[in-house]
Amino acid sequence: MKLCCPICKSELYKENSSFSCIHNHHFDLSKSGYLNLFISNNSKIHGDNKEMVQARTSFLEKEYYACLKETINRQISKIAPSSLLDLACGEGYYTKDFPCKNKIGLDLSKDAVLYASKHDKITQYCVASIFDCPIESSSVDCITTLFAPIAESEVNRCLKQGGHFFCVFPAENHLYELKETIYNNPYKNDRPTSLTTLSFIDEIRITQSIHLDNNKDIESLFMMTPYYYKTSLNDKEKINHLNSLDVTIDFYLLHYKKD
Repeated sequence: MKLCCPICKSELYKENSSFSCIHNHHFDLSKSGYLNLFISNNSKIHGDNKEMVQARTSFLEKEYYACLKETINRQISKIAPSSLLDLACGEGYYTKDFPCKNKIGLDLSKDAVLYASKHDKITQYCVASIFDCPIESSSVDCITTLFAPIAESEVNRCLKQGGHFFCVFPAENHLYELKETIYNNPYKNDRPTSLTTLSFIDEIRITQSIHLDNNKDIESLFMMTPYYYKTSLNDKEKINHLNSLDVTIDFYLLHYKKD
C-alpha cells in the first residue's frame, strides 16, 4: 500500500518530514504527523467541524460503542491483513485499534485528522477525499468505511485481488429512543443498498441497549448524528435538561471481497 500524489497520481516517497513525487510535488508532514493531500481551490470548510469532532470524541472515548469495535476487530483479525485503509476515518477511534500494523486513514476533516494523528502514531493519517483516494491501485488488503458514504469505485480500485472490504451502517432501530424524544414522527433507518462490484461475504447485526446518565453524553450523541444540523432549534431544546436515557444502538457490519 503506497500513497500517491494527488496532482499527478505518481508514487509519493518519504524523505525526512515530507513526501514528494518524481515530478517534484512536495507535501510536508504537519507537526502532529498528518499529510494534507486534498487539492481544492474552494475555501469552504470541508468535512466535520471541530464541534462535531469534539462531540464524537467525547462520546466514543467512554466506550459506548465498544461492542461494535470489538466485533469488527474480530472480523479483521480473521483475514490478518498486511495493509489496511480506513476511508472516512474521522478522529481515529476505530482506526487506531484495527489489528494491522500498516494502516492509512483518510478523512476530509482537518480537525478530525489532527486529533487522530496526535493520538495514534502508528497510522499515517491524511486529509483527502475518499472519492479520489491518493492510494496506489490494487495495493490494499483490507478497506473499511464506518458511518460514511461508500466510495465503491475507489474501494474497488484500491483493493488487491482477493482483498476485503468492511462497512458499517446504522440499522433500523439505531438511536430510535433518542429520535422519539426529539421528533413528533420519528422514523426508522432504511437498509443499506448492496454493492455491485464486490462479492458479498457476510452480514453481522450488532444490537445493544446503552444507558446514558448525564446530559453531556446525550447531547454529544445527538451531535454525532447527521440529522443534528437539520433539526429545528425547538426540537433540539427537548434534550437540554434530559439527564438519563436508555437508547438502542443497532448496526450492520457488512463484509465484501474483491474476486
